[in-house]
Amino acid sequence: MYYVESITESAVTRMLELKNESTGTVDLCFDDSAVVSDRNFEFMKQGNSYDCKIKLFGSIVKEKEERTVACSIVNATVCIGNSEFSEVVVKDDIYYIPKEKILNILEQDTILFKISRKDLIEVNDVIHEDLLLK
Repeated sequence: MYYVESITESAVTRMLELKNESTGTVDLCFDDSAVVSDRNFEFMKQGNSYDCKIKLFGSIVKEKEERTVACSIVNATVCIGNSEFSEVVVKDDIYYIPKEKILNILEQDTILFKISRKDLIEVNDVIHEDLLLK
């Protein structure tokens, strides 16, 4: 579960500061779900907790650099909506990376991933509409 510490609204998107209640990790997550659907994550309110899935947006790198994390692949294929992801663990936190981004290196125990953004892709069983369109 993730506790919503703060929400910063923009014109049609927002950034949510989410704290993992199990690990204490705080993630700043992008939410553009209202751009694509009326069935979105706008029900999330500051001070409440939700079951969230967070996608790591970025790229595989060969060497550690700024904003790079070591990810352990725990499940090579997880379907969320109509999209395939790989479930990864960073320290004790679970995230999702689009499977096509790491398809050629799924046999590795650990990968280096440079994060440019973290996106909300599912909240309390509501799936981001982009993942239902494929």
